Amino acid sequence: MIVIDEYLAVRVLGGNWPDGLPDDEDLGLPAGCHWRLLQRVHNPGPGRLSQLLASLPGDDLGVVRFPHPEVLAIIDPRPLLDHAARLAARYGGGLLTCETLAAGIANGRHLYFGVPTNIGRSTRHAADELGVTLHVLT
Repeated sequence: MIVIDEYLAVRVLGGNWPDGLPDDEDLGLPAGCHWRLLQRVHNPGPGRLSQLLASLPGDDLGVVRFPHPEVLAIIDPRPLLDHAARLAARYGGGLLTCETLAAGIANGRHLYFGVPTNIGRSTRHAADELGVTLHVLT
């Protein structure tokens, strides 16, 4: 499974497959990233994520609320929580950061991001030490 962030998820769900994103494996979105999307679906703001959601063809937010599992799987956080907590204790960062790192480690040690600002200092540090490759596809 290829673990992606919410920015890539919106692009994929909108039918805009990013260059550089492998197409030979299933895509997975950490539950915390899906939560961020759902927050902006139900309470849009002026930010980049809300703008990206507004650009979906036909304003179809149903594809974000309930993504088709053959297009995008929402990764169950329960098996990842203990590992995410250990990562937080060692590297810092909150649930979203550490859940994403744990998902990447559990699924091939690659993480794909749609914007470079989604990669924080603790993510970069942990990825360097743990052999997780970070990809940014803008």
